[in-house]
Parts: sequence; C-alpha cells; structure tokens
Amino acid sequence: MSLPTDPDLSAEELRVLRSAGAWYAKYHAARMAELAGDGSAYAERKTEDYLALVTTLRKLGFDMALPDALRAREQPLGV
Repeated sequence: MSLPTDPDLSAEELRVLRSAGAWYAKYHAARMAELAGDGSAYAERKTEDYLALVTTLRKLGFDMALPDALRAREQPLGV
C-alpha cells in the first residue's frame, strides 16, 4: 500500500483517525498483553505494530497507557 507523504487531512479527519486508533489500541490491549510472552514471529510482529500505534497516538496527543506486560518494550517518543 502506498500512502501520500502529506495527505492534507482536515481537522475532522485527523480527529476521527485519532479516535479510531485510540479505540483500537484500548480494545486490543488485553490481547497484546497475552502475546507479550509469545516468542513467535507472528506475536513479535503484532507487538511491534501495537507499540508503534501507541507511540503514534502519543505523538498525536493521546495519553495512551501500555499493558504492564509491554512496558519493558515501550518505545520512546521520537522513534
């Protein structure tokens, strides 16, 4: 999938994307905590994607908490 580098989204479009991302992250937090101890490639990929989502939402102003099982893998802002 190719995405534009500057999509020129309206304030309403950004609000909806932030809201949907936050809902998704909160909804899947328990599942991500379950996968934290799984060393499979699938679990690793899902965990990395989830951590990237939380980092992105934080950059957009959401105060997103991570499940305790993932805090050791937390990505600092700016990554």
